[in-house]
This record gives sequence, structure tokens and C-alpha cells, in this order.
Amino acid sequence: MTGFCRRSQLVTPASSEKLLEKALTIDCDSLVIDLEDAVAPTFKHEARQVLRRALARAEPGRRELCVRINGLETPWCLDDLLALEGLPIDTVVVPKVQGPEDLYVYDQLLRQLELRDGRRGLMLLALIESAGGVENALSIARASRRCQALIFGVGDFIAQTGMAFDEQTLLPVRSRIVTAAVASGVQALDHVHPDVADSEGLVRAAQAGKKLGFTGKWAIHPRQVEPIGRVFSPDQDEIATARRTIAAYEEAQREGRGAIIVDGLLVDEAVLKIAQRKLALAERIAPEGEAQAS
Repeated sequence: MTGFCRRSQLVTPASSEKLLEKALTIDCDSLVIDLEDAVAPTFKHEARQVLRRALARAEPGRRELCVRINGLETPWCLDDLLALEGLPIDTVVVPKVQGPEDLYVYDQLLRQLELRDGRRGLMLLALIESAGGVENALSIARASRRCQALIFGVGDFIAQTGMAFDEQTLLPVRSRIVTAAVASGVQALDHVHPDVADSEGLVRAAQAGKKLGFTGKWAIHPRQVEPIGRVFSPDQDEIATARRTIAAYEEAQREGRGAIIVDGLLVDEAVLKIAQRKLALAERIAPEGEAQAS
């Protein structure tokens, strides 16, 4: 598994050099530069040039740099991939994945790209945006070692299925994506919150996604990045509780005891794993996570 937390993934169009330059300054976990839905068909070529100019000046850092390319069924996919040659990107986001065979093809295309410019380790994030993609989510997540996450693309999904855009209606679909991701050892990233002015609704949506097991969420505006990152980070109370739980459990194990009570709650091996997971996440994102939790 990669070291990228991907709590917040900011999506920005490659069609606007001004927006792209601004996005490169935002403190998100991942920046996704979009050559697909955010770029009109007549502007694809120019958007690739904008992308190359912006990333040629980008400074490598701890932020993940991703590019969402056009899908295999379009006439733009191969040109998008060739435009990435020599650029300092970490990950390719692939849209409208229908089944594992799509990931097989992308895996080989990235291998060819790596051979062309001598790099290694390009990763894939798979957008699940259709009923077929949801049905095949488990096999998609396992189709390539490059695959690091499943992302729920809600817009195309509801356009195809006619489902309502509300939490209860989409609950079974989102749960299925999380289960497939966890079973495959990859991350599950939740869909966008389209109302950029609705900060309270964004926080509620992010909290609901976290409760389902999503580890991050897409942002479509810089103002959404901080609230999303905060929700998907353990706060100070959670970190302190996790440390107490782990310390008490380890002491009990040394003394030959099994399940114990910490802060009035029963702690067994399952609770220990939850505490260890929270503390591991906090340590991965420190000192940023400590600042957000304060």
C-alpha cells in the first residue's frame, strides 16, 4: 500500500492554467488534474499542453499528483497517456471502470509509459461510476497491483441508474464499494459534495462516509479541502484514547490477562486493532494531523 493517506482529493480542470496553478498551492493530500469530464472535446489537446506546462514547473512534495485521463472507449485515452511522459505524477485516475479487464489494459499501458521514460511505480485509482462497475468492484480492486483505491463516481452512476442522490438510497452501493476495497487491501474514496457553498452539509456527508468506512472524499473546490481532511483525521481525544487502549492492553497481555476495561469500555483484540489503526493514521499525517486536531 502506498504512503498516501488520500483523505482529501482536490479535483481541478486541466483546461484552466489559472485554476491549475492555484490548485498546486492547496494543501490537499492528493491533487487530481482532470482531462476527462472537466474538459470539452474540442479543448482536449490544449488541456494537455496546459497540464504539461504547469507540471513542468511543479515542485515534488508530499502531495500526491494524479491525472484523470479519458476512458478506453474514447479517442483521447492514448493521447492523454502519452502526454504524461516525463511528468512528475504519481498516479493515473481511470474513469468509468466496468470490469477487471479495464485494469489489465491500463496496467499494461502504464508499463509501456514507464519503459518510455524510465520511471517505476505509477499507480492507478479506479472510478466506479456504473452498475456494472459496482457489480465488479471486488474483481476490479484485485485486477492490478497498481490499483490503490476505488472511488465512487456518483454523477454518472445516478445518471445511468436513475437512483436519487441521497444518502439512504445510495447506502447499499457505497457500502458495497467499501467492502470490495477493504477486502482487497485498497482505499475507498467517497463521492463529491456538489454544493460548494454548503459547508455544514459537506461535513455531514464526510462524517457519514467515514462511518461507512470510506477513508477519504473528493473535493471540487479548495474550500472543501480543510473540512474533509479534518473529518477523516483522528482528533486529539481519539488519539489519546487509542494510546491509552493500546498501553493498557499491552500491559494486560504481559500480565497474562485477556479482555480488559478501559474508560469503562470492554477492550478485546478487535478494539485493539481499531485503536492501532487510528494511531497509525495519526502518525502518518503528523504533524499536519496534530495541527488539525488541535
